[in-house]
Amino acid sequence: MDMSAALWSDLPLEMLEQVLSYLLVPDLYRYRTVCKRWDRLICDPKFGSLCAQNAAKREASLIVMTYSIRGMGHLGWCFLDVNARQWYVFKDDGQSNPRYFARTFPVRMDGGLVCQYDLWSDRIVVYNPMSQTHREVPTVPPKCLAPSYNFREVIFVVDIITQSFKIFLFYSSHPHDLKNVLKLIYDSVTNEWKTSTSPLCISSGSKLLGHRVLFEGYLYSFLPKEHPVWRYNLVKDAWENLDVPLRDKFTDARLVVTANRLFLVAWSKGRGLGFDDGGPSWTFQLNELKITDMTREVLFEMSEADVKERFETGIENRSTGLPGITAFSFGNSILFMSDSTGVTAAFDVVTRSWDRNFPPNPLEYLPHEDCLWNGKQMNLLLPCTLW
Repeated sequence: MDMSAALWSDLPLEMLEQVLSYLLVPDLYRYRTVCKRWDRLICDPKFGSLCAQNAAKREASLIVMTYSIRGMGHLGWCFLDVNARQWYVFKDDGQSNPRYFARTFPVRMDGGLVCQYDLWSDRIVVYNPMSQTHREVPTVPPKCLAPSYNFREVIFVVDIITQSFKIFLFYSSHPHDLKNVLKLIYDSVTNEWKTSTSPLCISSGSKLLGHRVLFEGYLYSFLPKEHPVWRYNLVKDAWENLDVPLRDKFTDARLVVTANRLFLVAWSKGRGLGFDDGGPSWTFQLNELKITDMTREVLFEMSEADVKERFETGIENRSTGLPGITAFSFGNSILFMSDSTGVTAAFDVVTRSWDRNFPPNPLEYLPHEDCLWNGKQMNLLLPCTLW
């Protein structure tokens, strides 16, 4: 042990930087207490940038999530290290993340940063959850918007090398009006909004959350209508409706991209596993949308009773409605997490096998309150990292 400590203390600074820069940010955060030399290094902005660049070379092992109790707004951050099967929780101090973000808002994540858009006040704030620091984005200039533009979609992209970010806003007059779209782009380098008429080029790795995702150069959208699947060609600036056979009644639908494949997670009432009062019952489904041949394949479906048994065991005052289950993309798997218990299970879309060996969610209030989860697979930034 003494020999090991001596070797570490004698390492040249450049070598020490390279070795430590490949460690996960939560571990580095703890290693500041090893010695003053390590503390100075880990608090150096240049070291923070080096860590971010090296982290981008490997697949992130963290699912970074913001959590909130319904009606109370944002409360903090949860980080699940899927490989190490370990949770980290950082409760918000109330200073960097204002409590008045209590209503429904889009949350987007990329490159260790989080973008939140309050649709009611038109405020956009970007956060580093590790340092609990924030930066408010200038309000979209009124001259850019017509009164009829009421519906917005957000894409958030971070440049790991420069630690700058861009926000792409898509405005339309109606949630079903996909033809007339206004595109606005914010660049953190210039701190300005610009109207875009040129084609956009955004990596499919910058996934959205919810009803729309980026997949193979298209922005896919799921709408509750007769032909629910639409896609927007970022290059040609054109929408098209896809005739994927989705005739079921869906609720809590969510698009997910994993293993370079497109999936729809939803409660479905159409096929079903059983019947109640002569009609089809609700089932929780994972559907693969195969765009090439316009087909749909159901990878699994579970009855409401099975979902409650697997994800809500032990709840005394279980809700009478359908259980809330949030889905996250990770590697070749999709992680499913209960909104009321935090119980987590992963389904591998390649082997079609389940992995339920995850530690319990560490939040104290569960399962007394339902929780709203928004998250994405990504690395974190050290608090010292400039952005």
